[in-house]
Amino acid sequence: MKQITITCLLSAALLLSQHLFSQKSAADSLTAFIASGADDTSKVKAYNNLFLEYEFSDDAKASEALNNALKLSQKINFKKGEAKTYKLFGFFAEDKGNYAEALKNYFAALKIYQETGDNHGLGAAYNGIGTIYFFQKNYPEALKYYNEGLRCFIAANDKSGISTSYNNLGNTYSSLKKYAEARKNLLASLEIDKELGNERGVAYSYNNIGILYDNEAESQSTEKARYEKLDEALKNQYASLQLKEKLHDQAGVASSYGNIGRILIKKKEYANARECINKAIALSLKIGYRSCLKNSYNSLSTLDSIAGNYKASLQDYKLFITYRDSLDNEETRKKTIQSQLTYDFEKKAAVADAEHKKELENQEALAEEKSRKQTLILLFVGGSLLLVLLFAVFVFRSLRITRKQKDLIEKQKDLVERQKQEVEKQKQLVEEHQKEIIDSFMYARRIQRSLLPSDSYIERAMSRLKKKKD
Repeated sequence: MKQITITCLLSAALLLSQHLFSQKSAADSLTAFIASGADDTSKVKAYNNLFLEYEFSDDAKASEALNNALKLSQKINFKKGEAKTYKLFGFFAEDKGNYAEALKNYFAALKIYQETGDNHGLGAAYNGIGTIYFFQKNYPEALKYYNEGLRCFIAANDKSGISTSYNNLGNTYSSLKKYAEARKNLLASLEIDKELGNERGVAYSYNNIGILYDNEAESQSTEKARYEKLDEALKNQYASLQLKEKLHDQAGVASSYGNIGRILIKKKEYANARECINKAIALSLKIGYRSCLKNSYNSLSTLDSIAGNYKASLQDYKLFITYRDSLDNEETRKKTIQSQLTYDFEKKAAVADAEHKKELENQEALAEEKSRKQTLILLFVGGSLLLVLLFAVFVFRSLRITRKQKDLIEKQKDLVERQKQEVEKQKQLVEEHQKEIIDSFMYARRIQRSLLPSDSYIERAMSRLKKKKD
């Protein structure tokens, strides 16, 4: 067993040294880029990535990177970078077990993501908030936020985010002992992560499936069934540990060792359990992972009690209480609730402000509509008056023209009448002259007739002459 322990420690030291070397190289590259780059969005992203390099190795540098990222993103009004920085502040506080601070930053990120309509960011913020409530065993609130996160990831068509939400939901249902629902969500998450080739997601799916089997073991009615569940739990935890070591995920590795140790205690493999728990404690102390320290000292207290080392067990239990209280005390709960209330108040205030703004806009729109209608009415009345005026001018002009035409017609009528009278007069004169001529002609004819012999006389004279000739 000692040889195995030494080998494991040497392997862990080798992996750790390789990780530190690669971390230093990445951190140096980012630091050089930041020093030479302009104050733009790329530098904000570099600061955020630099935090991820120092997150579990150098608290001061990790905090400095985030503060610089936040300051620069606010300076250049880079909302997406500012929201991500707040989210990373949430991660950092969560790592240290400062749940109230984590929640405050997650809500700050959530507010910006809501303003920008970033469904991917919203999903991540909702999941972060849900995780804080999960750690505090407030499972109804955790489910509420995890489901909100899932809805946002689906809207963004973010498969990786969807997988994360399924994983978180599965873990929560497992804690609630709703094992069928837990298994459905965890297997859905595992399938998506395998499809995406997301090894980190696969690792945490195996981790949570292992926890599910561990929880199910407690409800088994026979020792055989119980051990079968514990064996499945171990198989999944080792699969998770292998991937986490490959990914140099120190917090994940510490958590897996702690989970494996607790399962081994239930299987009564106490020596192996102590070895795993000691690894979990050593790594958690190094990176300041208080949540894992709480669980690991509780497990170590159980082991020492089983071994009859009650003094050490008591000391371990005191450490468990210390870490538990630092993570979950009345003050922390008050701050957590205050963060929720502050967010709810700001959200309601924002809604009220939006409604007030909308009401003002509606009033302005109504005023503009009223003004527009009044303008249209004035234009209509003015146009109508103008048309009436133009019609009056037209009628007046027409009347003048008609009057002139009437006067002209009257004059022409008078002229025609006079001409007619003149014609009548001339006709009368002509008739009178004609009568005089006829009368003169008749008078001359009478005279002529009186002077000339009558037809009978001429006829008798002609007859006598004819007789004489004969």
